Amino acid sequence: MALLQLPTTDIGHWAVTGSAALALQGVAVKPRDVDVVAEESAAIALTDHLSVFVIEDEVGWDRGDVRAARRSLAIVEGIELEILVGVESHSNGVVQLSAPNLAQVDLVNVGGREIPVLTLQNMIPILEAMGKGER
Repeated sequence: MALLQLPTTDIGHWAVTGSAALALQGVAVKPRDVDVVAEESAAIALTDHLSVFVIEDEVGWDRGDVRAARRSLAIVEGIELEILVGVESHSNGVVQLSAPNLAQVDLVNVGGREIPVLTLQNMIPILEAMGKGER
């Protein structure tokens, strides 16, 4: 249901990633949140559209193993929805993986709407860089 709150207009490139993308691609995982990677223009539009749900919006976010130029966090339908721009995976200070190719997405039907989702080919290096290759 949280995905259906995202706007349908052409706002730049963005896509669902993480466990939600795997679930939408048919992998047997139960996502606890929704992660979205986006170009800056798309992130601005998504965050503006979700403004009543946004609880954090920060520039230069760093979790240690993952960094982003911008991170917005919204609680939508009781689900955390995280929007990341310029995301990179790090290990011991070394970039393991840079932002995925947002031109390579699958459109998955969710509630009668087409939602852009990273392809499984795009997801494999992301999962491996995050130490989740078993997925």
